[in-house]
Amino acid sequence: MTAKVLIVDIHAETYRDHLQAEFPALQFLLFHEAAAVSGELSDVDVMIMFGIEVRDAFLAGAPKLKWIQSLATGVDHFLRCPSLTSNVVITSGRGIHGPPMREQVVYLMMAVSRDATRQVEDYQHRIWQRRLWSTLYGKTAVVAGTGIVGAAIGVLLKAFGMHVIGVTRTPRRVEGFDEIMPADRLIKAAAKADYLINVLPASPENIGLFDATIFDAMKPSAYYISAGRGQTVDEAALIAALRERRIAGAGLDVFQTEPLPPESPFWHLPNVFITPHIGGYIVEYEELVMPLIIDNMRLFLAGRTDEMRNIVPH
Repeated sequence: MTAKVLIVDIHAETYRDHLQAEFPALQFLLFHEAAAVSGELSDVDVMIMFGIEVRDAFLAGAPKLKWIQSLATGVDHFLRCPSLTSNVVITSGRGIHGPPMREQVVYLMMAVSRDATRQVEDYQHRIWQRRLWSTLYGKTAVVAGTGIVGAAIGVLLKAFGMHVIGVTRTPRRVEGFDEIMPADRLIKAAAKADYLINVLPASPENIGLFDATIFDAMKPSAYYISAGRGQTVDEAALIAALRERRIAGAGLDVFQTEPLPPESPFWHLPNVFITPHIGGYIVEYEELVMPLIIDNMRLFLAGRTDEMRNIVPH
């Protein structure tokens, strides 16, 4: 069996080269960004891209499409496409994001709690200003989401000597957590947090989950860290909590609208540290995800789609 593969990514050639080395009969359409996709897609069998790059027109124009390989863990962008049909297999990049995401979360925690932006300003102006800072050691971290990413974060935070609480809809013992609390106790968990960390996907039950009731429950000394999906947060409620100093600050990597508009209040809040959705945006990304793609391609070409890794029901 052969197939025609559409790859949309800035490193499309890298993915193509790895796949062609393993499967010489494959045909490819390569584009560096969604806006550049053009031409005939009617004979495309496979799409490989980050969900944020997908457009419903891609699916509508590809009646032969059989498989979508998301380069990300989340597939919510694909699931929201009206033209997605039930016969298309969707597989995610789940399993590769633990190491980069846990480092990103700790970066956000340290950056906002140590006021990294002000430190950089001092550096730029050659100002020698010593300021007290607080350790992660001995603090409590509450992690909403106890999957692969959440567990990886928990293990790392425990190495810092933190007390780590996981919040999940499927309570169970998970490595990296001292306690597990059910999702319906998120408000109580938030009240315990020195750092409330959100790595939840934008599934329907999570939309707007982090709202005013959650931020009101947090301690004035606590920080909110967001690295999952911006749609899980009531941004107006978060902005109000930050402006009024009802929480100490926030480290934010994801937003409801991306890129974050220049007029967004987040840019001007002094107790916010922002990164541009770079949690998984690492130099080594292709090295991490290629074994998964190659394994799934081998199974797809053999007609064994039910054995593919990370199938997402829809």
